[in-house]
Amino acid sequence: MEGVNEYISITLVANAGVCIECDGVGLLVDGIHNEGGHPFSRVSEADMERMRQGIVPFTHLDYLLFTHEHPDHFTPQYVLGHILNRPVKGLFLPSETDGSPNLALLLDRVRELAIPYWTLGLEPGTKQRFELADDVIVTAIGARHMGPQYATIRNDCFLLTVKGMNLLFTGDADHVAEYYAAALTDVTVDVAFVNPIFYNNKQGQQIINEIFRPRDVVIYHMPFAEDDTMHFSSLVRRDVKRYARPGMQTHVLSEANQALALPVPTARCPW
Repeated sequence: MEGVNEYISITLVANAGVCIECDGVGLLVDGIHNEGGHPFSRVSEADMERMRQGIVPFTHLDYLLFTHEHPDHFTPQYVLGHILNRPVKGLFLPSETDGSPNLALLLDRVRELAIPYWTLGLEPGTKQRFELADDVIVTAIGARHMGPQYATIRNDCFLLTVKGMNLLFTGDADHVAEYYAAALTDVTVDVAFVNPIFYNNKQGQQIINEIFRPRDVVIYHMPFAEDDTMHFSSLVRRDVKRYARPGMQTHVLSEANQALALPVPTARCPW
């Protein structure tokens, strides 16, 4: 019988911004942005200051990862402000080829500062594995952004392997089985993070049930209550009841600094 003596801490920052911390290592996915022009919640100036100062829950913030360059996920100039105030061990960034001038400026400074970085924008359905110095593995999986108006935008999903557990962050990736099937062959996904549209969609549900097959599903990329003009909270409440199934627990992250503690089974091998 598996026991538990460690936890992976998950903290919602805003929208799809999530801080992951375990054993003194911290990763932030899609967690630095503060631009308008979209119906989702922004990362507060107060939270970004806490990140720069290393205040809880951002005591450990070693790696910054961004699925794509949309303003509700990634603001390059704020990332630059962060790394100028607080060093990081590495950045995973969208493709420079299709990026904005602000992304180009960020990359220029990253190179000047000699910070390890990787630019992605992978071909849909392909993957690339990175073994980091802190016994963390990042596997980027290429996909396209959901919605026909964004069909040319690539969205890199991140499979984070921490303490032998696999956490999959899909961002705004489309519900297309071919993006995930080969990349996740023989991979046990412990926790899958999907947005409300992915979770609501029949193809999305099929991918969750037949390809991801996670122990836990986390619905994220939701506006806070005061910003929820599209009524995502009502949609998600209905869908959680509709798609509930035994053996797969569903969590909803929709409040600032909302936290989850994911137990790490002691019987797990390191990787």
